[in-house]
Amino acid sequence: MWNGNNWAMSCDFHGNDLANVQIKPELCGGKCSATPRCTHFTWTQWNGGTCWMKKGPVSKANAFSTNDLTMVCGVTNNNPTGPPISG
Repeated sequence: MWNGNNWAMSCDFHGNDLANVQIKPELCGGKCSATPRCTHFTWTQWNGGTCWMKKGPVSKANAFSTNDLTMVCGVTNNNPTGPPISG
């Protein structure tokens, strides 16, 4: 699912919403990285395209698959208290 990246398609993370913003999917990871306390994110088509910035310790293993091929999820390097992020 991750292909050596910090993001993947058709996945989501449960809860821990910090904030959301309507932007293009390719901008979601950068927006999360630039947002204090944002450690991971999910982008969905909701409301014309929404980046759901999330907080708290997380690893790629916390992501779950969805049937929505347009969804994107990912982790950032803003995760000092969480488990190591590995590919």
